[in-house]
Amino acid sequence: MVRAWVTELARRAGAADPELLAQQLTLLLDGGLVAGVLDGDPLIADAAQRSARTLVDAALR
Repeated sequence: MVRAWVTELARRAGAADPELLAQQLTLLLDGGLVAGVLDGDPLIADAAQRSARTLVDAALR
């Protein structure tokens, strides 16, 4: 359900491959959630945000 929502957002934003971007972003989201729980590192969210920005920027070129 989340991936479908992100795919639609990526499509509306004009991503070259909305399905791929959604897959990448949801993978990042899932990994960030797990790392946050397992590591308890408060900087995980910042790292995930920077990574997501890089993915989105690349997809919208």
